[in-house]
Amino acid sequence: METTQTQTITLEQLTNQVIDLIKGFNDEELIQLNNEYCESINAMDSTIYSNDPEFLEMAFGTNVDAVARAIFYGDYNYSHNWVRFNGYGNLETFNWFEVKDLCELVPTMAEYIVETFQDFSQFDEIDFHI
Repeated sequence: METTQTQTITLEQLTNQVIDLIKGFNDEELIQLNNEYCESINAMDSTIYSNDPEFLEMAFGTNVDAVARAIFYGDYNYSHNWVRFNGYGNLETFNWFEVKDLCELVPTMAEYIVETFQDFSQFDEIDFHI
């Protein structure tokens, strides 16, 4: 009689797989992950946007005073690619995004992703079924 062994994967192994994938993401993949995570945990204040006129209109409408304040008290550069709000409602811009810039620590995000994998599009290659 031939026996077959089924390999079971632990939550820790799944979490480590997610961490490894995240560490290999490029800027745009990290920003997409950051924004999907923020939406999933309802932390919209940490969302990252394209730095363009559409963002400014969406965020401030026609309130020129609010735009001026957010730029003056923030760290804003019109030529940067990305923008987000800091903790004071002011704007911060940047051209690159790294793992360390995510809104949460990678292990914390990875544990959450393992629990709610269907909310995240970047992890299709992982089989989350234990």
